[in-house]
Amino acid sequence: MPQQFVILPFMVIPLSHIRILPIYQPGASITDVQTEYGLNHVEKLSSNENPLGFSQFALEAAQLAISEANVYNDGGLELRKALAKHYNCEIGNITVNSGSDAIIHQIMRTFLSCEDSAISSEGGFVSFPIAVAAVGAEAILTPMTTEFRFDVDAIVKSVKSNTKVIYIPNPNNPTGTYITADEFKRLMNSIPSDIVVVMDEAYYEYATLGGLSDFPSTALCPFENVVTLRTFSKAYGLASMRVGYAIGHESVIQHLLRTKLPFSPNGPACAAAVAALGDQEFVAQSVQTNSECLKILKEVTTRYTTSDSIANFIMIDCGSAESMKALHYNLLQNGFITRSLGAFGLPNCIRISTGTIEQTKNLTQTLLNLANENIGV
Repeated sequence: MPQQFVILPFMVIPLSHIRILPIYQPGASITDVQTEYGLNHVEKLSSNENPLGFSQFALEAAQLAISEANVYNDGGLELRKALAKHYNCEIGNITVNSGSDAIIHQIMRTFLSCEDSAISSEGGFVSFPIAVAAVGAEAILTPMTTEFRFDVDAIVKSVKSNTKVIYIPNPNNPTGTYITADEFKRLMNSIPSDIVVVMDEAYYEYATLGGLSDFPSTALCPFENVVTLRTFSKAYGLASMRVGYAIGHESVIQHLLRTKLPFSPNGPACAAAVAALGDQEFVAQSVQTNSECLKILKEVTTRYTTSDSIANFIMIDCGSAESMKALHYNLLQNGFITRSLGAFGLPNCIRISTGTIEQTKNLTQTLLNLANENIGV
């Protein structure tokens, strides 16, 4: 007689802190906006992508690597070697992963338990509270200054006995503001040395190659508890390849190497990143284009309240959620996709990425027209 099975109701239940995590909602695509608003041409200026594309050397390297897709890749070993040479450090000071976002989550899994806390700021990168909540730990968000900057003194005052991580995106996404070298030193001299300080420098190239003099040098600095994150998604233009890396002292990096998946990032992505790293001319061109476009955007948004961004975007504070929605909607109607920042804890604000010079000039004319109509102002 065949065995009888009783079909029970679906009862798979995750941990309580996982059940309340928000599900990531991607922004509107160009196709979505074209269809909804009946537009033939739409510019996507919502995700801080490189409008110049990426190095052709990266494309050639990725295509060659795809021809060997049947073979497991080296898990980023050659990329780590290339990065170690680039930074004149040891390979043990470098780890890589599928985007710096993945390393943020990895750091929280590695150094936090459900009894610990981690500190960042309100209006910071949205991945931080999600990564902390995913391990059941407490995310402490300190208030920003009136200039949309991280308040280092407030962060220091928020340190508790169970604080294990401090996370500072520098420049910050979505404000584009930064903490200075003096503020960084003050932070490090004011906290216990067993707290891992994560300096997320996704927009590092835009900040430093643009000639900024007081931006802190955090990679392999004298403070051994600092982990510096950087990425190939922004100035290098390899956003969809998902390649990020961490630089730090071996005493900390070794633990990230232990918790990294063996074959991340994938082979074509690693090959593209190695080739892109060797094309610093493309990076310099990207930074130069961004500097010109950022200047144009800042000049045309003087009637709006903006953050003093040094990255490849600006943030506009419209004063109210209603005004923000009006500006966001009117920009969509005119064929420009921007990012509303409610998910970042800034419901009155939108973020606009720089594009090419042509895209930026077209956008600025629309912004001028909307400002004259007092939309979003």
